[in-house]
Parts: sequence; structure tokens; C-alpha cells
Amino acid sequence: MSTTGFRRSEPTEFLKYVVRTKGQNTGVEIHFNGVNFFNLKDKIDLSKITQHLTLVRKTAYRVPEFVFTDALSSVKSLYFLIHCKLELKHSFYEKATRRDAWFNVKSSMELLGIGKSTLLFHMTIIDMSDDEILASTLIKMTKVDSTTRRSSNFSDSFLAKHARFAQIGTSKLPPFKLMKAPEDSFNHQFVIRPSDTDANGHTSNSIYAMLCLDCADLAASKYDFFKRFSGDFEKPRLIERYFAKECGEGDTVNAVVWEDMHSTTMLHFQLLKDSVLLFQADIDFYPRDNILSKL
Repeated sequence: MSTTGFRRSEPTEFLKYVVRTKGQNTGVEIHFNGVNFFNLKDKIDLSKITQHLTLVRKTAYRVPEFVFTDALSSVKSLYFLIHCKLELKHSFYEKATRRDAWFNVKSSMELLGIGKSTLLFHMTIIDMSDDEILASTLIKMTKVDSTTRRSSNFSDSFLAKHARFAQIGTSKLPPFKLMKAPEDSFNHQFVIRPSDTDANGHTSNSIYAMLCLDCADLAASKYDFFKRFSGDFEKPRLIERYFAKECGEGDTVNAVVWEDMHSTTMLHFQLLKDSVLLFQADIDFYPRDNILSKL
């Protein structure tokens, strides 16, 4: 089954969505013409990738045929992103160095499994010129009661209706391992700006990772903090993120970064407000010195 449609998202961009069936999993594929994933320095911008994936997710929610749509029908429930694992392929960076800043891509989202109160999705960004995967991610959403703001289980009838997904569960994205930051970690404080927040007044998901990268860049460039790290800050390879608490405009956030004990290309990050954990990320970077061309 396939359905096509158009919606206007930005002044110069039109979206075409296609609902497709892949095996027993229903997914949504969206075609984008002229997408810019770059910052002012002509480097891949992680925040723009995150914003693109968010747009794909929100568009998929509006497609009537999408298997997940019925879960959104209750006004008493909200769905929050709690855990995601994003991989950026080395071809993404290679292509970025030999073409202009615009990509024509097809981005997809499909439901993989259902837990008691969670949903696991798989998303991809594919270059339409050669069907090569540029990025892929697993994301876990949790169902939250809109009144109590606490986790809320799915009804038995919902789980029965989607039994094939409930049987699979969400184990393909294992629970995130929370860590204790070493005492000699690097710390820097940021204040959340109005432009960092979304329509609900909460800090946007993309901002959390950018604060971490800014903290690492500051630690390296101004304080020469890292002793073993040999990764390229401009080329994240694998980013695993865990969202614990919300924060908003005007909040002071303490960013913490430290080196991995075993890998010279991985850094660990935490964001805290009044010593309470808001966010944690493990980021593995491609090595420096343009080793991508040798991979």
C-alpha cells in the first residue's frame, strides 16, 4: 500500500511522503529535495540532522496509514524521546567534501517493537542519487500521562492489536548505561537561550548534543584538556543519547565531559541542572587526519 501527499515545511522546501510496507512492519518514507545539513563553516551540522529526523518523525505521525497513528489519538498521553543511537556513515562526510551543501534524500521511519510503555523506531536518511545510507538511528519513545507527567503503560487492547510488535519488544536498543563522571572531568556552564527551546518551552533535543560538543571543543581549544583523545570533533560517528529530565529558557546547565578509558576516539558527556542529571551522551568520533578516505 502506498499513499502520497505534500506539505509545505519551509519557504523553499516541499515534502513528498510515501507510505510503504516492509515485511510486517509499516513504515513511512518521505522525499526531500534540497536539504542542507551544513553549518556556516560548511561542516556537517549535528543539530540540523537531529532537526531533520524530528521533522520526519512528526510528519510520519500525521500519515493516517502509519501503524503508530492510533496511539496518538488519546489527548491524555504524550510521547517523549528518551533514548536514541545515531550512526553517521563515513560516506556522509566524504560526499560533503566533494559536492555543494544540498542533498536530495529519502528519509524513512518504521516501528520495530513495542514495550509496556515504550515504542522503538528505526529511521534512515538515504541519498536519492545513489541509494546510499547517510545516517541511521534507533529511537525509543516513552508514553507519558499528560497530567501526571509520569510514564504510562499501553492498554491491553492496544498491545493485543499490535501483538506482532509487542512480541518483538524494544530489546534491539538495550537500556542506556548511566555513568558517574570522574572527579577530574572538564566542566562548563551554559545558560539556555529562548532560541534553544521548542514550542512547549523545553530545550530542543538537538541543543543537548550541541552543548556537549561545544563543551568538548572549549576543553580542547582553550584548556588543552584532553590527553589521549584523537578523534575529530567535526566528524561524530556514533552518538548514543539518553534524555532524563527537561529544562527550559534561562536555566543554567552544567556540561561535563571526560575521555573514555579504553577508546581514544570516544568521549562521555553529561548535562546537569542543580546536580540533577538531564542528559547523557556517549559519542565516538572518526579519527583525525582525514582517515575517512582510507575506510
